[in-house]
Amino acid sequence: MAAPALADDLTRHSVYLERLKAGEVRKFAPFLREIDRRLRLALTRDGMTQFERARTAAMLAEVDSILRDVLTRYTGQMTQDLRALAAYEGEFVAGALAEHGYVAHVPTAGQLWAAASVQPLAAGKGKLLAGFMAEWTQAERDRVTGALRLAVAEGQTVSQAVTAIRGTKAANYTDGVLAITQRNAEAVTRTGIAHVTAAARHETYAANDDILAGYQWSATLDQRTSATCRALDGRVFKFGKGPMPPAHVNCRSSTTPVLRDEWKALTKGAKRSSMDGPVDATTSYYDWLKRQPAAFQDEVIGPARAKLLRDGGLSAHRFAALQLDRRWQPLTLEEMRRLEPLAFKRAGLTPTP
Repeated sequence: MAAPALADDLTRHSVYLERLKAGEVRKFAPFLREIDRRLRLALTRDGMTQFERARTAAMLAEVDSILRDVLTRYTGQMTQDLRALAAYEGEFVAGALAEHGYVAHVPTAGQLWAAASVQPLAAGKGKLLAGFMAEWTQAERDRVTGALRLAVAEGQTVSQAVTAIRGTKAANYTDGVLAITQRNAEAVTRTGIAHVTAAARHETYAANDDILAGYQWSATLDQRTSATCRALDGRVFKFGKGPMPPAHVNCRSSTTPVLRDEWKALTKGAKRSSMDGPVDATTSYYDWLKRQPAAFQDEVIGPARAKLLRDGGLSAHRFAALQLDRRWQPLTLEEMRRLEPLAFKRAGLTPTP
């Protein structure tokens, strides 16, 4: 666990990173406007009012070229920003360690970016960062050109096809294909930032393994946290022996360094933030959830799991351990029942006939 002042630094830094994600997402807006403008121009020039089959192939190729051009430029800009973030994150973590009395080492900017580039994303099903972004680019190209192919097959007018892509003014253009592209761009950007942050942070942790023994998963203590991150919260892993954020797309979890035994006296009094104020740093997600009202517990993890948490006689630690399998995938209630049948019996959760 990090020392109190260091924990405070990392908490404040997490807030900064959420703001950085929001700022990076806003950078997609001009690219989206360019896509909208260029697609409308390509589809409506020459006074076309309906699709002509002889021109469909050429039109689809032009649309795909526009999308490839704009989205490639966006991912190129994002890659530059992520490279700078990797360097910054390494310097921040090493600086925070040094500021609080540790002899800290910081990897080079090249080493930090290499770590981010070669570390597979759990959120990307094992893809590397470049592949994760390339897959998104291809998916959005396929989505728009697919919508146009469908418009041709259904005999729609060009105006109808443009509306399907842009959306309607009445819905503030949130009901078109490009609205999905915008949402997906936000998810890819936020996930990319989380990945680069975690990779650079871990590379810096590893460079200071003379004082650090490993890392601890730190989830956000609120109702939006995923099942995977809830169960991983508070778990300690050795470097290279456990999962790394982002656990999923739009993951908000992070990690904190775990000090070697000779430094642990400095962790007394450490705090972590939650949606209802600071709590002791040793508080795990399910420790925190146990203190919440029953209705809130039901909303977050479902009535059956919440009843097991309240009435099953399980510690928060054991309850968390029941949530994931060895591959960090969520267990079903029936799989949990096979592992802890007495807890289910105590909670009055009988098997479904």
